[in-house]
Amino acid sequence: MVSSDVLSYETRDRKCFITLNRPQAMNALNLELREAIVQAFTEFNADDDLLVAVLTGAGGRAFSAGADLKEMSSNQAAGGTSSKSAYPAVAKKGGLRGMDEIDQSAKPVIAAVDGYCLAGGFELALYCDIRLATTSSVFGLPEPRRSLLAGPGLINLSRMIPLGEALRMQLTGMPITAERAHQIGLVSELVDDRESLLARAEKIADEILECAPLAVQYVKRIVKEGRYLTVDDQWRFSEMFSASIAETEDALEGPKAFAEKRTPQWKMR
Repeated sequence: MVSSDVLSYETRDRKCFITLNRPQAMNALNLELREAIVQAFTEFNADDDLLVAVLTGAGGRAFSAGADLKEMSSNQAAGGTSSKSAYPAVAKKGGLRGMDEIDQSAKPVIAAVDGYCLAGGFELALYCDIRLATTSSVFGLPEPRRSLLAGPGLINLSRMIPLGEALRMQLTGMPITAERAHQIGLVSELVDDRESLLARAEKIADEILECAPLAVQYVKRIVKEGRYLTVDDQWRFSEMFSASIAETEDALEGPKAFAEKRTPQWKMR
């Protein structure tokens, strides 16, 4: 178990539930929490019995308000004026530590957002594959209002939503409502309250579990890595995985189970 004072890690029925647990600080990402995220997703990714994760924040006020600015300010005072020195432990792609493990997960990750989802917290959600939110949630990249630059939020957001919508958030630092996030495709579904949010996230996780795990993982890789290729190159990239999965026992089991009107028994081989 990798649960700690700042993060809850629970598993059941091949699903992993990871909860950021600093509600008194709106789940701000201090060093301790970021290291706990690394540990949690390292454990999740290494556990062959776990096939899908749900990431959420405790307390109902925030999914995460982003980097812990109080800790950042203290680190700046101790190490100089550079914001880089304040947060030396960063992800390879310029985000906060803990993001790489989410981004590089071969398995699906669902973000269940309830409350403020800002800055680094917003970027955690961007690295998830599916985002759900309560109607009271708020999304934003306020970094320029603190003379900071976002990491994944600056690079990835315009690849996920219309350019004008991304630039409006990035240039103004102003948040958007959950309704607007849903309208522009940032969020897949909205629900009324936290209880419904977690239930819906688990329902979607169960729907993913009905699929062959290898097929799900191949789909994720083909889409996420291939989206930066030309269409022809993405086809060639996809064909490698199609040839590989065609040789598996699961490729025989799927049609056989359908013909026999029973639930498939996936073996991941």
